[in-house]
Amino acid sequence: MFSIDKINSIEEEYHSPSHAASLGRAYDALVVRWKEGARDRETALHLLFLIWYGLAEPPYLTGLKDVNKTRIVELFQRLGGEFSTDPEVLFVVSSMCETAPWALGEESYWRGIGQRFRLRLREIPDIGLSKQTFVHRGSYGYYFANRWETFDSTPE
Repeated sequence: MFSIDKINSIEEEYHSPSHAASLGRAYDALVVRWKEGARDRETALHLLFLIWYGLAEPPYLTGLKDVNKTRIVELFQRLGGEFSTDPEVLFVVSSMCETAPWALGEESYWRGIGQRFRLRLREIPDIGLSKQTFVHRGSYGYYFANRWETFDSTPE
């Protein structure tokens, strides 16, 4: 079973000058981790992201083919589900829901989750997140570091 650090290095190939379609290999390694009992937060976050990304982006760019959409609910529940208060989970899931909610499942359900998560995130006095939160965390980190740059945490 690959470590998260090894999987991050596989994901990093996607952001190299050659733009290798390496995310499929990273996804496969995460699935093995999950099946072998590594149900940690980091594995769940990366796996949820790659499934979503694989459904939202064309496979010829990402290398993500045949991602298992049925695992989304299990991963979401593992991360706290609809009642999550984890700022990173709130940010990540709301970002995915704002960008491509249909890639998670039934669009109106996920759009609602995204809106509730964004409101909940804005209610937290000290979010404790920054762009640095996502550094050295593979493709997941690249994606959400860029999303963080445009995030407005002020309450509406």
